[in-house]
Amino acid sequence: MKQFTLYDPKQPLARQQLLKIYKKPQSSEDVYFIREDNHLLVYVEELHTYPLTSPYRPGESKLIANQFEMPLRGVRWFINVIEQKFFKSPEEGGLPADKISYKEVVDGESLHIIRVVYAGCDHPGYKITNGSRYSYISSTSLQTFAMSDPWLFQNGLMDFLKEITTQYEARNL
Repeated sequence: MKQFTLYDPKQPLARQQLLKIYKKPQSSEDVYFIREDNHLLVYVEELHTYPLTSPYRPGESKLIANQFEMPLRGVRWFINVIEQKFFKSPEEGGLPADKISYKEVVDGESLHIIRVVYAGCDHPGYKITNGSRYSYISSTSLQTFAMSDPWLFQNGLMDFLKEITTQYEARNL
């Protein structure tokens, strides 16, 4: 499995193609979508300021960066799972009523989508986990990326994902 380095917005590698930058809704996070080879990298950075009451670095600010990685074919899989498994009733081929997650291996990487009440903000949404890759922040945690319903469906993230998938499948990306 191909390994990646943490994206550096100030000095991207020549093989990294920046596709889009989002300011994550209801958050101070900047989210970069990057193509590298046949993978989508989602680089997230946030300037975190510790509260003055914190016993650890009170009042100090620190840039926290992390990255989620998945095969570009996984983007189409993500879209299809949302539309075919979560949006449809069990009778139409959707998930059973008592299930809130779906998992599959895509291009050799274990991808898992779960419906969450809190998707990194005060809205429900979806969290995708790559069970084949570990976090850049904690070597014992898996890579995850949360997307709220408003971000996905009202603020254009799902449309953007569909666009890059269509371009990739047409070999224009």
